Parts: sequence; structure tokens; C-alpha cells
Amino acid sequence: MNHPRVPARLLASESLPGVTEALGNLDGWLLRDGAHWLVARHDGVITVGRVAADPSQVLAHRATWNDPARDGSDTYCSPLPDGALAVSGRESVTVYGADGTVRWEHRHETWPDSPEASGACAPDPSGRALLATMAGPLGPDRSYAGDLCRALDLATGEVLAEHVLPSFSASYAFQQFPDARPEVLLTASMGQDGTLCLLVGHTAAGLGVRAAGTAEEPYVGVGADGVVIGQDVGGGYLCRTQDGADDVIVEAGDVLPDDRVFVGYTPGFVDDERILVVTAEEQWAEEGTHLLLDAHTLRPLAEIDYPEAPGVVAVPLGDGTWLTLDEETVRRWTTA
Repeated sequence: MNHPRVPARLLASESLPGVTEALGNLDGWLLRDGAHWLVARHDGVITVGRVAADPSQVLAHRATWNDPARDGSDTYCSPLPDGALAVSGRESVTVYGADGTVRWEHRHETWPDSPEASGACAPDPSGRALLATMAGPLGPDRSYAGDLCRALDLATGEVLAEHVLPSFSASYAFQQFPDARPEVLLTASMGQDGTLCLLVGHTAAGLGVRAAGTAEEPYVGVGADGVVIGQDVGGGYLCRTQDGADDVIVEAGDVLPDDRVFVGYTPGFVDDERILVVTAEEQWAEEGTHLLLDAHTLRPLAEIDYPEAPGVVAVPLGDGTWLTLDEETVRRWTTA
């Protein structure tokens, strides 16, 4: 299928060691407090970079911490509003100050027989609590009700509320919405048992957890007004979900050539009217075609024409620009 071609214009580039591998991690790209963040690991150091609001830059700020997981165990990191870093590990959630000192640690159960399970954390939009997922306790008869989500006081680590999730031994990831909605999106990937997409909100009454419409994919993009764009793990379809609106689903075979599927990890909004996706002949391809889709119908608008092959990673930023990654270089683009 032939689509109109629009040229991409390079705005900025910057080196960030470890960034190529970052998008394979659940915390590699984050939406927090209305800003986009990249989290990279390299030589025992975690670098957290905030993408600049100024489109002529890539990163406006970066901070580093020693990686507490030198033994190779999984961690999930999230920047906090005051410049601190929250780290979710298999046995604890820890908050580190900007100077690297430990502010507090919350110990919890672990998943001894589920090596693929991993927790996640994110500040709630109020900035007063840290939402964190973790293993739940076994009952007296060794039964297991489900994993837990806890709201922890950001200042002290005190447990403010908890909720038993409908997921079991999952790999978790949090994303806030760009318009500071009171709920955050939580994806719970359970391998062959599928993925749950949940909306989590913390109020004085406790933690509320509900399904994010019919979204059920681990690769998602979030937009204003609670829109969620899900991409099938196998690349066979895209789905647009929003409360109060009918789902919009497009099959790859209906909008792409017969030999291509959707690939990459970050379908998302270039702006309110356009979504950026990547297509290739197979999931593990090293090069792909980048397409702009209508944000409401998911129908193709144009193919992006780069001055050189762009790879299969694109991070849309919602302001008319997006990032691509090439080895250790992050590039920021817009349409010319």
C-alpha cells in the first residue's frame, strides 16, 4: 500500500549511553508529571533524563544514581517530583534522594517461583503518594488472592492503602496521562495468560482499581481525555480505547502491505490528531517504516521520509515531535 510521504526534519540529537537497550525495559520510557523521561542503564549507573519542552533540545535535565541491582536482578525506576528516584525491586521499594542517600525502604513479599514477575512504581498525580505493585501474601492454606498495589506515603514510606489486584505474578508498568488525570494506567503482563490494563486512583477513601476499557496489550500509548492506544504483541492490530466511546480497531492487513506488521514498543501521540507507529516485516527487524495515523480512526495519513534509515524505535512526545534511537544517540524529529 502506498501512502503520501512527508519529510522528517531533525531538530536535535544527544548521546545517552545505554538508551538503545532502555526501550526493552518496562521503565525505559515514562510519562510523569506531564513530561517524558528516558531511563538508561550503563556500567552500573542509572541515568534518568527529562525530555525538554523546548523542541530544539533532546534532554533538559539528566540525573544519575548508582544501580542497586548490580547482581542482575530486575528493578523498575521512576523519577519523583522533587528530583528523587523511586526503585522497585523484587523484595523492596526504595526512595533515593537526589544525592543518592536512601530516604526510606519498604520491604515486601517476593515471587520466589515466578522469575518473570516484577513490580513497578509511580507517584500518583497528587504527588503525595507512591503507587507500587508487589507480590501479595500467601493465605494460611497457601492460597494466593493476587498481587498487591500499595499507596505509600512519599515522605515516609508508610502504607496509606492497598488493593488486591486481579493479576498474578505479573510484570508491571505505570504511565501517567499527559493531562494530569487523577488515575494512572497500570499494565500487568502475565505471559500466556495475557495482559490487564488497569486504571489506578488514590483518594482519601483508599485505592480504586478498574479496567481501562477493553485495553489488553502491554504496548500502549496514552493520550489526553483518557485515550489508550494498544498494540498487539504480535503486531496484528491496533486498538483505540476511551471511556464513553466505541473501540476503534484496525487490523494490520487492512492498512499495511501483506508482509508487514506493527512493531516497536511505543505506539503513541505525536499530537492530538496524529499517532506514530512503526511497521516492519517481522517483530525483530532492525529497520522499519514509520507511519502517521489519524488519532481517531487509526487510518494511515502518511509515511515519514527520513534522510537515513530510522530503525524500529520511535517515542512520540505529544507536541508534534518524536524521538528515535540509534546506538547511543537520541534524535528529535518533526515533520518538515
